[in-house]
Amino acid sequence: MKTKEKIYLAGLVAFYLVCVIRYIPGDLGMTLYHTGKSFLTLAPFAVALTIVIVTIMQKIVGAKLPWDRVLRFYLLFAIIIEIFAGVYNYLARAVV
Repeated sequence: MKTKEKIYLAGLVAFYLVCVIRYIPGDLGMTLYHTGKSFLTLAPFAVALTIVIVTIMQKIVGAKLPWDRVLRFYLLFAIIIEIFAGVYNYLARAVV
């Protein structure tokens, strides 16, 4: 893996961590609780989608994908899911 690819992957991980955070102003405990809850409830969906897509791609290509590709797929799906869930959570609080 080249240095540029490592930086790109580290950037994706950092962006994913930012997407996972559910910030509750003035309450660190609730922030940690909702962040953990969000991660534990949404990560399995990203893992399942990653497994399905990677399996299909391996069947098409006929070879095993490298671990960094699999991690990129997971991060892509996880970021998309977290963004939609975050928007839903914040809009749901704004309506109430």
